[in-house]
Amino acid sequence: MNFAHFPEMHARSDPNALAVADSRMRLNYAELDEAACRFANLLMNYGVEVGSRVAFYLPNRVEFAICFLGALKAGVIAVPINWRLRTAELSAVLDHCAPAILVTTDTLAPEVPENSKLLLLRVSDGPGKGSFWDALKDASAEFTSRGRQNDDIANLLYTSGTTGKPKAVIHTHGMRTAIAGTMIDRFAMCRHDVGLAVSPMFHTGGLSVFANAMLCGGAVRLMERWNLEEFVDALVQDRVTYMHLISTVVVDIVRAPAEKFARLPKTVRFTWGGGHSTDAELFKEFERRIGGVYLQGYSRTEGGITYNLLAGEKRRFEINGYPSRDNSEIAILEEGSDTPCPYGTVGEIAVRGDGVSPGYWNRSDAQATVQQRAWQRTGDIGYMGADGALVFIGRRDHMIKTGGENVYPNEVLRVILEIPEVSDAVVFDMPDDRFGQCVAALVVPKAGVHLTEAMVDAACRAALAGFKIPRRLAIVDELPKLGSQKVDIAASRKLLQDFQAKGAAE
Repeated sequence: MNFAHFPEMHARSDPNALAVADSRMRLNYAELDEAACRFANLLMNYGVEVGSRVAFYLPNRVEFAICFLGALKAGVIAVPINWRLRTAELSAVLDHCAPAILVTTDTLAPEVPENSKLLLLRVSDGPGKGSFWDALKDASAEFTSRGRQNDDIANLLYTSGTTGKPKAVIHTHGMRTAIAGTMIDRFAMCRHDVGLAVSPMFHTGGLSVFANAMLCGGAVRLMERWNLEEFVDALVQDRVTYMHLISTVVVDIVRAPAEKFARLPKTVRFTWGGGHSTDAELFKEFERRIGGVYLQGYSRTEGGITYNLLAGEKRRFEINGYPSRDNSEIAILEEGSDTPCPYGTVGEIAVRGDGVSPGYWNRSDAQATVQQRAWQRTGDIGYMGADGALVFIGRRDHMIKTGGENVYPNEVLRVILEIPEVSDAVVFDMPDDRFGQCVAALVVPKAGVHLTEAMVDAACRAALAGFKIPRRLAIVDELPKLGSQKVDIAASRKLLQDFQAKGAAE
């Protein structure tokens, strides 16, 4: 079934209900569906064929929603592109997915390669302005959506790979429905819910906020980038009930002055997310400031999701949730075999089911075509508790091999975050002449407290084997972050090297 049929149904049953909004404009379901129909007709008018790609180099704006749904209506593959990519990186992605049309903003248009032969449609800052809107006005408002099977491709999402080459995850129409439907069920969502898309919609978290609203008939408020004041304004104006936030944004919220949140209506029922580990007290303070419960889970762009429990007294911060067979099955497999590990035994996380991608776009290697009902190994390491809860330990390729021993950064990070004086931290590998690699860490103290490297070292020595203790360590005011607000590991290594060089010079 074409995922675009769901907002079409809401446009018939509740046309005046708010569907999507940003800081510039707001559309109800009737208006959103009409604009999506016009975009679908625009694609047909330009000769874009079923199965071709159309790309959106856009921040979280109303136009993104129009393009995404319009492409799905037409049977065209939607390709959201990270708007933080610059010309060379953007060129590699465009070469890989070969879209027929690219929609972008006036501000981002100069990043599009000059030799590109793409049809470029622009969105201006003003509502309803730009060549994109001009083209929509010339297209018909009537369009009959194409029928789609569950295994037909709905969209691609680019995810970073260890090779540095573009890697586009295939999302099918069935996958979109399975993920959104399971989340709506697990989180007891309905058409009265209002989502806030802070996470960019070229990432699976932000796209899920949007898809959840489109499936259940709720509304979604879009934020172009993370800004604390705009975040609070959005919660107040639209009485937001759910959102996705990575934990580094949660840290920003908790470290801000508490009075900034005094005017919140406390309509938020739940927030889900992840990004990196942090301490339970920080999540509890987030709940006190924002309202609702914070639910840590496990998710991948390729699919395979676990969910924590919505009830406040049942959600747990030390686990990454429980599988749902409505979406995907989760197993912990022994290395080199498909034999499941016993409860409590560490192994590789594997996934399968309707909510799992069939593979990657335009890849010739073994990962390009995957049988959906076979176990897909994720490269992630974890274990299952006796109650079926998943505990995520870390990426296999993030494992630190030091002096012949294996160390997973998350197990060291959990110990550091339990130190009462610590607000945030990141653990990573650094080159070492003797051990090959060594464990390294940057640690952020809580505001107004005294924290030393010796205090961190002592806590680690009390809880960890000697080879797991960070050999290189620095106390910093804040962690380097990417535009998505995730911790920038490369910048963290550089910052620690700078600290060490400065200390040596002194």
